[in-house]
Amino acid sequence: MNTIKNLNFHFVKKSGNKKTGYMPVTYNSRTTCPDSCIFKNNGCYASAGFHTRLNWDKVTNKERGGTFKELLNNISSLKPGTIWRACVAGDIPANNKGAISRTYINGIIKANQDLKGYSYTHHELNIGHNIQYLKKANNQGFTINVSCETEDQADNVIKNNLPAVLVVKSTETRNAWTTKNGNKVLVCLAQTSDKTCIDCKLCQERPSPNNKLIIAFKSHGNQAKKIDKILDDLNK
Repeated sequence: MNTIKNLNFHFVKKSGNKKTGYMPVTYNSRTTCPDSCIFKNNGCYASAGFHTRLNWDKVTNKERGGTFKELLNNISSLKPGTIWRACVAGDIPANNKGAISRTYINGIIKANQDLKGYSYTHHELNIGHNIQYLKKANNQGFTINVSCETEDQADNVIKNNLPAVLVVKSTETRNAWTTKNGNKVLVCLAQTSDKTCIDCKLCQERPSPNNKLIIAFKSHGNQAKKIDKILDDLNK
């Protein structure tokens, strides 16, 4: 992975994404995506969506966006109480061993003061200080959900007192259920109702050592069949 100073970041003050609603979002360079993500170059929604992919490529090629310092300044300028989404495309910067960047975590935590930022990560928990930094972010108001592909993975994330999200097959008919460890799974309300992320806020507000709700996202779009097969293979 590249160092923070070599990466490019893009801040969008008002996204037109129908799922998130009109909220601020950010993009990180493609090189921030870890190899531990099973969907990297293989079903990634950010690569599949035309407009998202186009913007992401421009950010990665430094045709759009700017430095980490500029990103932090843009975030800090938001009105107190604003909910915003980090890493619509891309992940938390990390070194070549997969250890996430302390500079990024500390910078985002500070910029997010009095705001309601949230994100997702596919970085592995058991590398370097990853668990420690993820907990620090969550405990200080910047929510980082750990992305999972199996219920066992999600249960393990909950054991580590971190918020978990889970991708499930497009054919999933349940809207809510319980894992074998007793953790409740709820399908994203943007997929089961007319709510947007701004309306729901569960991915941002729920983290707590005592809150064990797992948010599930059904595979969708033109990558759904590919993702369904990946999930089938994982559960064989």
